[in-house]
Amino acid sequence: MTDRNKTLLIPTHLNVNLLAFAYNVTQTPRFSWWDHSNIVNSEQTAYQIVIAKRLHQLANQEYVFDSGWITSDQNTGVKIPSLDQQLLPGELYYWQVRIKDNFGNVSDFSQPEKFICADRPMATPILGIWAQQTPKVDNELPKLGNVAFFRSPRFHLNLVDVDTAVMTAFSRGNEPLFIQGFDLLVNGTNVGVGSPHRQVHYNGSDQIGIYYSKYDVTENLIDGENVIAALATAKSDRKAFWCRLEVYLNDGTKKQLITTNQDWKVLDGSTAFGDYGTKIRSLYFGMIAENVDMRYYPQGWSEIAYNDDLWDTAWLNPKEMITEQEVLIPYRSENTRRFEVDEPQKKVIKLGDQDYLIDLGKEIVGSLKVNLKSPINQRTTVLMGEQLQEDGHVRHHLAAGPDYVENWTFIKGQNKFTTLQVKNFRYIELLGFQGELHRNDIFGWAIEQPFESQESSFESDNALLNREYEMSKYTIKATNQDVYVDSQARERRPYEGDLLVNGNTSFVVSSKYSLNRHSLDYLIDNPTWPEDYKLYSIEMAWQDYLYTGNDEFLKKRYTDLTYKLNRGKSDESFDGASQDFKGSLRNTKGVDNFDEQVGLVTNDGLIDWPIPERDGFVEGQYNTPFNAIFYGAYLTMSKIADVCGHPSDADHYRRRAARIKKELIARLYNPATGRFYDSLNADLSVNQHTSHHATAYALCYGVYTNQQMADHMSQFVANDGRFVGSIYFIYFMLKGLINSGHADEAVKLLINPDDRQDQKTFAAILNTLKATIAPEAWSNHYKPNMTMSHPWGATPGLTIVQGIMGINPTQPGFASFTVKIRPGKLRHLKVETPSARGIIKASFDVAGEQRVVKVNVPMNTRATVILPADSQLLSVRNRDGTDLEGMPPDHHQLGLGSGNYQILYRSK
Repeated sequence: MTDRNKTLLIPTHLNVNLLAFAYNVTQTPRFSWWDHSNIVNSEQTAYQIVIAKRLHQLANQEYVFDSGWITSDQNTGVKIPSLDQQLLPGELYYWQVRIKDNFGNVSDFSQPEKFICADRPMATPILGIWAQQTPKVDNELPKLGNVAFFRSPRFHLNLVDVDTAVMTAFSRGNEPLFIQGFDLLVNGTNVGVGSPHRQVHYNGSDQIGIYYSKYDVTENLIDGENVIAALATAKSDRKAFWCRLEVYLNDGTKKQLITTNQDWKVLDGSTAFGDYGTKIRSLYFGMIAENVDMRYYPQGWSEIAYNDDLWDTAWLNPKEMITEQEVLIPYRSENTRRFEVDEPQKKVIKLGDQDYLIDLGKEIVGSLKVNLKSPINQRTTVLMGEQLQEDGHVRHHLAAGPDYVENWTFIKGQNKFTTLQVKNFRYIELLGFQGELHRNDIFGWAIEQPFESQESSFESDNALLNREYEMSKYTIKATNQDVYVDSQARERRPYEGDLLVNGNTSFVVSSKYSLNRHSLDYLIDNPTWPEDYKLYSIEMAWQDYLYTGNDEFLKKRYTDLTYKLNRGKSDESFDGASQDFKGSLRNTKGVDNFDEQVGLVTNDGLIDWPIPERDGFVEGQYNTPFNAIFYGAYLTMSKIADVCGHPSDADHYRRRAARIKKELIARLYNPATGRFYDSLNADLSVNQHTSHHATAYALCYGVYTNQQMADHMSQFVANDGRFVGSIYFIYFMLKGLINSGHADEAVKLLINPDDRQDQKTFAAILNTLKATIAPEAWSNHYKPNMTMSHPWGATPGLTIVQGIMGINPTQPGFASFTVKIRPGKLRHLKVETPSARGIIKASFDVAGEQRVVKVNVPMNTRATVILPADSQLLSVRNRDGTDLEGMPPDHHQLGLGSGNYQILYRSK
């Protein structure tokens, strides 16, 4: 789309089922793309999608499907029912799209993209390979077999015959909470990480979903000899790794080249990784300590030329990899990959004789990639951590529990290796290392999903706010593995409350929406213990619809979402939960805990965590925060019911919402103070404590009758510019303030410059705590076991885009959206944020008495720019400087089609 002489450019950003390379197409695929035009108010009026089995057939117009011109303005979540019978399981397809616009222009076809239809279920038992455990030999420690190196037989390829090569892989035997059982390599290059979390109660059933991944390895193969390699870890008697290489040939056929079997070679990695039973543990999992011993580590083991003659023949584990209680399914989000981390801020510090500290510059989730020269044979202690101690050494015993201590044995000369286990760290300390350690000797080896950094940006005249945005953005990038979790450092489990912040922040910094949907789907099947958290599945399902424009998920999960409004039975088999946190499941019909006599719901939610952060909240039978969240959930569920074609349900939910709001205000609001009381007891007596949380939740979900009431509540919630509660709870504070017209107070809270230790400010988080990923708490003072890699603290990113800049979809798939900039006392703001229609750009500047707003509206959508009520519109100009007519001075809502605009106004 670089030819600026054309008016209608080619579509870009092609996705199928929200994925750039989808291999989960089982029914009618959903196509999406971005449109681009150099003409103001350009809209798509028709599209044509063509599909072929091979790239050369697409070029030669040898299509297996041609939609012809379909009159439609849709370019997100597009479904073509007539395509169903044309697509075959396991087959590769290329697709392109072109469009027409409302000015009669026709674009060229887009660049082609691939997708693969899901495989048919495998009919025969699937058996994986591993290293046979070696019996104990005199004077030798037993090999536990928890780590294994694999190499395929070398195979020959003539690439001129190959269109696409695809690896399919998964492994078993690892702990359920582990995101990573293997690194997969082709000709020495890492092509992916697996396997994703299993999904208990898959689709609400008694089955467990086991995910496989497919990797496009076409660019990693060469003419002549090739080799596949894997480094895997597992601990149970189901230890097994399985993979298959298939090539889609130019003649239209598919050929299986390699499958794991006893022709593969394997090396037990126990000795290479010094695995003799030592574990690095949290309360929730244990992983091997990687005491790398280069006397036994097979350097160059994944390269084609490596000689594996002395390796053992792979052992075929007779236990089936998929049992009758499990189902093997394609993963539904982007594959995680390894990325070498080289931040500009990275540095090596010599703390003392034979004591080196490496600061990666930013925290990562992953492992290490090492390539250093040792002058002698030596053993070195290696410490890793998220924080430094006061004396400048690494805090290797993480506050969250794990103790990252390992011992590496180097040989004289070059030592090249990678570690495997997932850790959360920024700092590495080598104790007892003799020699010089250089900046490029050790790199972070991060595990992340692909992330397009250029899609989003923010700048303002406040440096602190800019840094908060960057921390939020990097948080999403660094913690996007296979499913949203609280932190890989401690629990490695998804939570709905974390999803609320993580998902919304991801929406505003990345156009990759699939991980949010996958995580939401996972949590619908596996709800967590806080009662209010289950309701957030409803909220995030609606956000998914608004951002993607795809109603398929809502319709598929409608019944399960309705169950979230009912109190379920106690779940005594909650997968991976702490015994202290058993709660009630809201994934079954359960019991409606709405009290018709009182008009409120019983029970309570998390409120905040840890408990001392709740501002003294007093729990009763009917609790204000929980009812406020329920009010929002009922309203949102009414919208979902309308979309899914259940009008009577929608009416029911709206009536419930109205009753809760009415009773909350009547029974628990004090108009004299502008505060809500915390709760009612069973006898309807009021617990007259007024925590900030009670009023903040009510403000966030709109439990007020008019602006005067909202103003009164906001004054209390704003708390004179000081945050209350945890870093998670501020999501509700900030959202309530902004939505009620008090963005200036929200901005004031965010840019508080007080960076003294333990202050509840982002200045303290960035300057004193030195966080680069959002932490779990304001500091260790508030939560001694906190992690420094907890996405629920990434609220500034979503607040800046959805709140301060006011960019939010108002129709599904961004068919329309708002820009409502509320700058507070800031004088310059500029943002770029992705949407289902393209990149939205908006800026605000103070120029003397005038205010300048610039907006770039993508093609095929409409923006409503909302100006302050006390403003006087001066002019609206498009890209070429032409004034738009018909905009009266008292016009505060400007409807704008695609194009670039400059709006001038001033306060009256």
